[in-house]
Amino acid sequence: MTIKVPNRVLEAVVLASLNQEPLYGYALTKKIQRQLPISDSTTYPVLRRMEQAGLVATHSAVYAERIRKYYRLTDEGKAYLIEVERDWRTFASQVNGLLGE
Repeated sequence: MTIKVPNRVLEAVVLASLNQEPLYGYALTKKIQRQLPISDSTTYPVLRRMEQAGLVATHSAVYAERIRKYYRLTDEGKAYLIEVERDWRTFASQVNGLLGE
């Protein structure tokens, strides 16, 4: 059985990855896929929502004659990441307690 990753957790994973360094969409997806089984198209809707919410900002750069859109955290994104990390730790602790860990 595979557990579906809730949107808020996926947002936290994206923000945590971008907190380390700005990334373009494909590189971000591949980085997350090293830890979580997500499809190639999963991160783009999340990035669009977070950009609209002001959690990430973008800039474009040309690479090998193609334009890459890079994402980075904003101050609002950093604050949201801290909030979600706190909520995740509480939730994970509660579930682990119920599972006997």
